[in-house]
Amino acid sequence: MYFKKYLFAVTTCISLSLASITHAAEYLGFDLGRQTIDQTREQLKKANARFEDDYGYKGYGKDLPLFKVSGFERFDKFGSVREGWLAFSPKGVLYKISVTYADAGETFKVLKDALDTKYGHANQSGFGFNQDYTYRDGKINIVLARNTFGFGAEQATTLIYTFTPLVGEAKKMEATIEEHIRKTNAKKASADI
Repeated sequence: MYFKKYLFAVTTCISLSLASITHAAEYLGFDLGRQTIDQTREQLKKANARFEDDYGYKGYGKDLPLFKVSGFERFDKFGSVREGWLAFSPKGVLYKISVTYADAGETFKVLKDALDTKYGHANQSGFGFNQDYTYRDGKINIVLARNTFGFGAEQATTLIYTFTPLVGEAKKMEATIEEHIRKTNAKKASADI
């Protein structure tokens, strides 16, 4: 009986240690799934980043906040940033990072090689000018998206990191927002149609 309790305690400690290790990684300088909106705002200010923190899903910044980042050293070192977005859950926790680069292909090659080396071979999907390469790191889903439409810097490479346990919560709020918009629109037009 003592051995079972001891084994259970050791197994629990190891599991907790591994869980904290697997979540300890940062992505583009941010701690997805843990970092709050206030911590993110402060981090961007300290880094002298150019950002706007008054966005939200369909304009609902209090319910599903978004930061638009136009200049941040951790993003800029990979290429010419068109835009970056930081998405927060309804509880104000950072769950998604999306950065789009104006890229003739150099940024894509560097990021693809780095991701392949770190996470292994990607699952590839897409059609025509658009190709997606999906990787997994524990609870983080990583997508490297390539759009080859156009010439030179008209093309784009997008890197997206998503903390998957918070996606359901965000999708539920998106649905609530969509329903509120539908009801508001119906109320505006119902008397006249």
